[in-house]
Amino acid sequence: MSRRDTYYFPHEYNAKDDPKCEQLIWELGMEGYGMFWALLEMLRAQPDYTYPVANIPIVAKKYNADMDKMRRVVFDFGLFSIVEERIFFSNGLTSRMRVLDERRKRLSEAGKKGMAERWRQRQDVPEKGPEDNHLNNHVITTPITSLLQPYNIKENKSKVNTKKLSNESKESSADKPRNVAAKRGAFVAPSLEEVREFVKDNGLTQVDPEAFCDYYTANGWMVGKVDMKDWRAAARRWNRNPIMRDTQIRRKDEMDTHTRYAPLC
Repeated sequence: MSRRDTYYFPHEYNAKDDPKCEQLIWELGMEGYGMFWALLEMLRAQPDYTYPVANIPIVAKKYNADMDKMRRVVFDFGLFSIVEERIFFSNGLTSRMRVLDERRKRLSEAGKKGMAERWRQRQDVPEKGPEDNHLNNHVITTPITSLLQPYNIKENKSKVNTKKLSNESKESSADKPRNVAAKRGAFVAPSLEEVREFVKDNGLTQVDPEAFCDYYTANGWMVGKVDMKDWRAAARRWNRNPIMRDTQIRRKDEMDTHTRYAPLC
């Protein structure tokens, strides 16, 4: 049941044109008409749609209304039925709410029956044995599972196809030889002639072969603190960055000079 159904009650849009309401408005104005609807809404909130006559002063004070006018709305225009001066109610409201209450009752009973049926089917499901675990073919047919069946079939097919593709991928990858990068051989320092030939063939005009060989021979063919792996790449780098080359040579000369004359200091 929605929240709207909980607080809702139907009424005619032209209730103001009813002869009783017209008399009410003629004598008490729209103030009396507003009291009438406030009383109807109050009756709607009661479990049995009735209200004690003795509580009319309380309602009047609650809504800041004139008590005598409110009593006239209840007693003088035939809009409410009064039982032994004790309670009052609205026949129109009661009949309309009876229809809604019966509808709610039917929906509630249908929901209870559906829940009982689902619970019974759950109790009747046999426990799966080990032989059923890998098949997973036992399906309990209910209104919900019948709606979900096409989706479940599609999902199961998708899982099977995914597993099949995964297996095929593993088999194909197992058949193909792996491309393993060849291990780099041990570095061999070049001769001065090899450096000259490489510089000439590649047009490295900024590289002096003798200075290149002298620098890296004295440095133990190291690049910083790491063993050199490719002297050709180092030569190309010298050619692209002469400033870096000159800086490296100058620092090497300074370090050699400091090492040579350190014992004299």
